[in-house]
Amino acid sequence: MQPINAENSFINFNKIELNSLYFEYHNREKNESFSIGPIDLTIKRGEVLFIIGGNGCGKTTLLKALTMLYKSQSGNIYIDDKLVNDKNYLEYRELYSAIFYDFHLFAKLYGLENIDPKRINDLLKLMQIDNKTEFKDDSFTKLNLSTGQRKRLALIVTFLEDKPIYIFDEWAADQDPQFKNYFYDVLLKKLKTEGKTVIAVSHDDRYFHLADRVIKMDYGKIV
Repeated sequence: MQPINAENSFINFNKIELNSLYFEYHNREKNESFSIGPIDLTIKRGEVLFIIGGNGCGKTTLLKALTMLYKSQSGNIYIDDKLVNDKNYLEYRELYSAIFYDFHLFAKLYGLENIDPKRINDLLKLMQIDNKTEFKDDSFTKLNLSTGQRKRLALIVTFLEDKPIYIFDEWAADQDPQFKNYFYDVLLKKLKTEGKTVIAVSHDDRYFHLADRVIKMDYGKIV
């Protein structure tokens, strides 16, 4: 996703609405189908929303349909009552910075310009991975890290993107207790104070009280 454009007509949105959103995919090899929906959901600007539910219930699929990485078969997405369609969906997608469970990392920061290397290396220190990799000559020197460390590096990239909406798909699942607590008790509060909208998939019920809302999914539906 590209850096947010100040001329983006959606940047000052107040709410996003999913109206009877439905997505289905078919695994030809296993002759199996999975679907989510119809989903009706309103996401308010500046709220922290947790999505919970068992494995395979459709949480990640919902997030990818929300960000339009998956194109739904039916239903609509509205942003402040304006329909997101083929003409404006790229502007809509620019609102999001996401770390999905199956995320990918790149050595270079594509699409980001004029980033101070000192700021990046300070963030590496904050994430306690400065002894594993550094930012040098416009790229990270090492990406062969543990899953938890790779997620911290991905988190740094999302900070640099500075989008209005952050999506975290089980980011804390592979973190040690220290960083799990940092994510929930420090990072999410900081993002909310900055007016960011946060949508996080979580299984950590001890932190559910930190969300403005918690919604549960089961068999592809919100229950």
